Amino acid sequence: MNKYDDNLEKILTAVFGLLGTLAIIVNLFVKGWTTENLLDGMVDIAGLIVVIAVFLIASKIFRKEPKPDFHSLFKQHLKEWINQNDYLVDDNFDEEGKGRYKKRYCNMMIDHTNIVRQSKYAKDAAPRTEKAAFVYLPYEDENGNLKEEFEFRFNEKTFERQNKYLEDGKVKLSEILDDFTGAINGKYNYLKIRAKANPSSKTITVFFNDMEKNEDNARKLIGMVEYLKTMVLATA
Repeated sequence: MNKYDDNLEKILTAVFGLLGTLAIIVNLFVKGWTTENLLDGMVDIAGLIVVIAVFLIASKIFRKEPKPDFHSLFKQHLKEWINQNDYLVDDNFDEEGKGRYKKRYCNMMIDHTNIVRQSKYAKDAAPRTEKAAFVYLPYEDENGNLKEEFEFRFNEKTFERQNKYLEDGKVKLSEILDDFTGAINGKYNYLKIRAKANPSSKTITVFFNDMEKNEDNARKLIGMVEYLKTMVLATA
């Protein structure tokens, strides 16, 4: 029930309560102010108060508060996740965003040892030299439709120390992207989440448009972001 309805409910309760009380008083004037009539009037007023009280209590019990929409829940949980990883990631939610669609995004520290050393918060790190875009969040297209997808960005330098993915001294980034994509699709297939590697742009796009939108899945979507973060740290 919105604020307007809540105020209307209080106004109507007060009006009908006042009218009921006036009716009882007028009835006393008509019948006379005898002891018996006064007692009857008091009983009527007490009954009216009980009815009003029961109505107010029942309205509060059965009133359904509006639930936050899925994307508001997701953003709330994402902020909590960022706060829990404040030495590794930060966000630009208070800025305009990047590109044609003004995409919001989260940065990740380039030097992951900052998690241990805690030399500075990610929000205080210098863009491009100390941190870089990690995940671009869902955005609205030119028609105002929300694109239910993430875009994770990667850089070869992140994985230079991982011999498994080196060939002639160069990082096989496309192979890393394929492995990450397969892991996401395998783990989150039950949620109808679909990941796609894009070697040419060095990104992985994760689509969740087919996923059921509820609070539990909003948390699980954050779990997917955490899972990918863990794979990056494990592979770097």
